[in-house]
Amino acid sequence: MKPYVVRVALAKVGFALAKKASRNQTWFDRIARRVLERVLKFNFDLDEMVLLDQGYDPDELERYQNRR
Repeated sequence: MKPYVVRVALAKVGFALAKKASRNQTWFDRIARRVLERVLKFNFDLDEMVLLDQGYDPDELERYQNRR
């Protein structure tokens, strides 16, 4: 088990990456998203829960991510 200080520091880095990744506006935001995808083994763009959601609109998601 990792020491408490290391776990807290990793959690803070994870929150910072998640905050950046959710914006998806700059190149650093996109890098943060890719880093989280690799670490968590999760594809934000192709998540099954998102694709199976009946209210899911891919165009709306793209407009939201691109802030149009």
